[in-house]
Amino acid sequence: MSKNQYLIVGGSGEAGQSALQTLRNIAPDAVLIASTTSESNVEGADITLKRIFADQNIVTSVKEQLKTNHLSSEWEAIIYTPALGEVGFPIRTTTKKALSGALSISYDPMILLETEFKPRLTVAYSAFYWLPHTYSFYGSMGYVKKKMDEWAFASPTNRRIIRAGTFFSKSVRGISLILQRSIKKTDHPEMNLLKEEWEKSGKKFQDFFLDYAWMHEKKAFQEKFPNIPYRHTSRDDLGRGLKLALQGNFPVTTVLGDWEWTEDKMPDLPEWFQSSSE
Repeated sequence: MSKNQYLIVGGSGEAGQSALQTLRNIAPDAVLIASTTSESNVEGADITLKRIFADQNIVTSVKEQLKTNHLSSEWEAIIYTPALGEVGFPIRTTTKKALSGALSISYDPMILLETEFKPRLTVAYSAFYWLPHTYSFYGSMGYVKKKMDEWAFASPTNRRIIRAGTFFSKSVRGISLILQRSIKKTDHPEMNLLKEEWEKSGKKFQDFFLDYAWMHEKKAFQEKFPNIPYRHTSRDDLGRGLKLALQGNFPVTTVLGDWEWTEDKMPDLPEWFQSSSE
């Protein structure tokens, strides 16, 4: 394989590290360039772009460091991993302010990079935001993930989404901590139902939250795979998803444990979710 360049935005996180490991295996001669918000080198990257933030200045910051390092701005793929937004309340109650804040980190910088550099592929990560069990707590990120799906399906030749099942990570731990605080003082009926389920379980909230997500993911898709046992998703599955996405032609590649499939259209959404919160 020729010396293609890949940019992994957010190379130190779970998705970023998984992407670097996968690319090293499937494209051993490629130049892997990763960004980080810190001053430290990103493990597994050939070159680290430091103090790169997911904001409106991301293109300028990346271009400056590419120039300093005498690097090309042509990319085989840009892999965008940042995902941050307000959660811990029902998706349908998301305010325009909350959505704007989430998009400013989780989506808008990716679009700026794609528009400026025009890579062969732009790759992002998503979740099962449309499964009913997420409606009560996924907040602004529900609309962000919906918008990302719409983005991928609008130009499937050069855009990819990797949709992965829930696995233990810093992100999931953060969501569970926020959600635990939120349900103790919520007025939302949906979240009160979630609180009741947690209290009946007798589990620590983080353990309950993971089991809750896994149970609903299994229930939603097990009929598609009658001959393949369900297992929990792991970080390694992200790498498998990336490999499939890069080598395939579908806009969305989904990995859920040993189950995998592709998608070429938006999932069925309730009427309230079909309209944007913007």
